[in-house]
Amino acid sequence: MNPKLKGLLIVSVILVGAFLLALPKLSLGGGEEGGNGGGPGGPGARGGGPGAGALLVDVYVVEPSPLLDRTLATGSLMAEESVDLRAEVGGRLVEISFEEGGMVEAGALLARVNDRDLQARLQALEARGRLLEQREFRQVRLLAEGGVSAEELEETRAELEVLEADKELVRADIEKTEVRAPFRGRVGFREVSPGSLISPDTRITTVQVLDPLRLQFSVPARFAARVASGQRVLFRAEGSDRDYEGVIYAVEPALEESTRTLSIRARTPNSDGTLFPGSFATVEVILEEFDEALTVPSIAVRPDLDGPRVFVYRGGEAEVVPVRLGIRTRESVQVLEGLSSGDSVIVTGFQQLRPGRDVEVGEVTRPDPGVEAPGALLDEDPAAALPGATGDSP
Repeated sequence: MNPKLKGLLIVSVILVGAFLLALPKLSLGGGEEGGNGGGPGGPGARGGGPGAGALLVDVYVVEPSPLLDRTLATGSLMAEESVDLRAEVGGRLVEISFEEGGMVEAGALLARVNDRDLQARLQALEARGRLLEQREFRQVRLLAEGGVSAEELEETRAELEVLEADKELVRADIEKTEVRAPFRGRVGFREVSPGSLISPDTRITTVQVLDPLRLQFSVPARFAARVASGQRVLFRAEGSDRDYEGVIYAVEPALEESTRTLSIRARTPNSDGTLFPGSFATVEVILEEFDEALTVPSIAVRPDLDGPRVFVYRGGEAEVVPVRLGIRTRESVQVLEGLSSGDSVIVTGFQQLRPGRDVEVGEVTRPDPGVEAPGALLDEDPAAALPGATGDSP
């Protein structure tokens, strides 16, 4: 090959390679010039990147509202007074003088065991007593005339005193044959019939006081110091959709070791007779009541190393506010410090929310008085009616 032609070919190959290597740089340079003209991603972009626009959030307006610190428990209804009636002595039952299911007054005779032998003994003692009284009368007159000694008169009077004691013993035995109502109440079914031979172990019937009734339930040990006589409770008996109110009148002084729970008794009126002893009850124990409390939804409180905080909507931006919390309920938490009435607390968008971020308000909610109304917990699933289901303090 001609040396000149060979040289030209080498130079041409070198130039073409250099051009190909320089071509990407020339293209990149042109793109940068276009970016300076306001293309996407360049310095001229405004509001197109993530986080540059206002974030749409929902807010909760803080307002004073009633708040109840409460917990759920389960319990049972009991009669105010209840007794099984039995005769004190055995024998043949000769009288039953009550209607099953009726009301009886205190002291009313309900049944009687045969007492003819005791009545006969009492009559004999009374006859002997009359003779001794006549003797005493004569001896008193004769003593004044010197017909008897003072010692004889004293012996007669002593016999009278012993006789009176014997009569009292017989009367006491006769009382044991009578079954009387110890208090005013409703009598139950009779368990025996007239003519039956009974013993002191034989139950004849029952008498119960049904107005008022007692409600017994238990709460976990952590609530023991917060329960006292005078506090009110709400409850719903099994098979009823009506709420009843009671007042605690007694608290067991010690915990039940096997369950570590505290037994409590409340009293509730039952003038209409709609409640029955033995009924299962779901109990709402009101530990503390607040007429005006500031609360926020539990989801609005964000944990932080320096303490809990919330995001508040102010001037179109999200502002972080430290708060001090009080009691917790199922849906909300009490705020003791950090917020004021009228503050708008952000409740959504936390993944993208940052202090100072521009935000736009979407849905606005306010406190619902029905959520914290007395008895609201009783409308929930009965499976949640376990001691300590709510009312925990943080």
